[in-house]
Amino acid sequence: MTGWDERIRLLEAEFPGWHIWRSNAGRWWATRTGTVLRRGELGTGRVMTLDADDEASLREQLATQAAFDLDLEG
Repeated sequence: MTGWDERIRLLEAEFPGWHIWRSNAGRWWATRTGTVLRRGELGTGRVMTLDADDEASLREQLATQAAFDLDLEG
């Protein structure tokens, strides 16, 4: 099995613009990097920080955020 650091690196490569980590309690977290979003950009389901019980759940949430980002851009 791939180590935590490698799994996190792969997630960050898959979802650029996010810093990802795993807490000592075993929860997975991600926060946007770069420019802080304006309040109007966040009210549409977009968030600055995510947390999940496991890697798969975090990946799902990151994919949802990526879709929101595309909708905002397009």
